[in-house]
Amino acid sequence: MGFSEFRAFMVRYFPTFMLGFFLCVLAVGISTVLCFSTYWRHHPDAPFYMIACIALLSVLLSFGHIMMVRGVSWSMWAMLPVPGAALLMGLSLIGAGTSMVELGVALAFPLLALLAFNSARHRQMRQRLVELRQARQRS
Repeated sequence: MGFSEFRAFMVRYFPTFMLGFFLCVLAVGISTVLCFSTYWRHHPDAPFYMIACIALLSVLLSFGHIMMVRGVSWSMWAMLPVPGAALLMGLSLIGAGTSMVELGVALAFPLLALLAFNSARHRQMRQRLVELRQARQRS
């Protein structure tokens, strides 16, 4: 891949790549903090468990994105549990006394992240990355 091809690839796919990543980061942060501050409010170890949950989901998300950039075809299956877990945490807040704005944000970010991962451009980018990996392996 020459410089002009690389530049065209980055111009076309980099915003989509970053959109999916940052939507997942926001989804994890907001959902985890809301969930732990709602259900574990008075537990003395709540901050430790909250940071451990965020760290675990962040490592899984980062691993999935690194594998996706390397062109591994199963990388999406490493990333999809992250917005899924954030969505489940947000859904658990329904009826728990969380304000509607907070609940809406906690549900919107994981759904938007899943939408970004399922977009045609994101699928094209993943396919192109797999093709580049296969071309590297052949040469």
